[in-house]
Amino acid sequence: MYEITRKSFLSTSVVVLAGCCSRAVETVIEPATGSVELGYLARLYSMQISRIAERKIRLQNQYNTLDVEERGRRVWINGIMVWLNFSTEGSGEKCKISAADFNKNIDPILRSAGYLKREMPRIIVLDPGHGGKDPGTRGPSKLQEKTVVLDIAKRTQKLLESRGFTVYLTRTGDTYPELSERTAFAARVKADLFVSIHVNAAGASVSGIETFVTTVEGARNTSGEETDKEAYLNNRFDASNSLLGYLLQNNLIKAAERSDRGLKRARYSVIRNAPCPAALVECGFLSNPSEEELLNSAAYRHKLAVGIGNAVLGYSTLVKKAK
Repeated sequence: MYEITRKSFLSTSVVVLAGCCSRAVETVIEPATGSVELGYLARLYSMQISRIAERKIRLQNQYNTLDVEERGRRVWINGIMVWLNFSTEGSGEKCKISAADFNKNIDPILRSAGYLKREMPRIIVLDPGHGGKDPGTRGPSKLQEKTVVLDIAKRTQKLLESRGFTVYLTRTGDTYPELSERTAFAARVKADLFVSIHVNAAGASVSGIETFVTTVEGARNTSGEETDKEAYLNNRFDASNSLLGYLLQNNLIKAAERSDRGLKRARYSVIRNAPCPAALVECGFLSNPSEEELLNSAAYRHKLAVGIGNAVLGYSTLVKKAK
């Protein structure tokens, strides 16, 4: 039986608790370019910088590791893939990360204390995707997404309630709340965090876990599609979204022991209109026969619930350390 314990929580989340430095967040953006060079970040974070692959630079100290893809949109923070809002430019120490990605993505994860308010998250809204007339995706053996995610949500609710959180579900049975109703419900109960729970579908060989947060204003989604690029209600929480999304991706990967598809960006209605820090998790691929078998297992769903629960606990712990 898996359960949320202090030991299991710390083992999956400690990588972001030992920040590079305890001082308040500094302004390091170069005004003329709107970007930050890796050499500057290495000095800021007291990290050593080295090349580890043809197009990959590593910044590392005793607490954290940041791997950066040159002329790409991916970084790895303590081994967890994080997709950037904008592509990096240049190479080596002169490789540049956009101001938006420094301020709203990387730095909030590495130095969360300067970004979070000391307001403990007490009310959590979990959103089991689909439901009722909308079954979501189906696996080869006809297992339905709506059934899987409702069970994961209920398990997560039970675990978090045992830790003193107030937890609401946007649906508790086989019903279909409209997407707008889900975020309106979160606003009505004054949610502190919102997590939408889904499973995915693609080719039969595709597997793994991915997490989405709202794309920042002016950027493309991770998929590369040209969308409206405008700001939405949830963009006021860009920095907190990144931290929550990172903790979810990190803890889900650790708990479920599945491949890491990364923390990604999208403008899904159910998160872009959320009234609080929000993320959407894809807990695996029903289209993959092996993962469908896992997702049909109560023990595996419990692992996923532990991952989500530990992420919320991790976020709460970091809030306590906020300035």
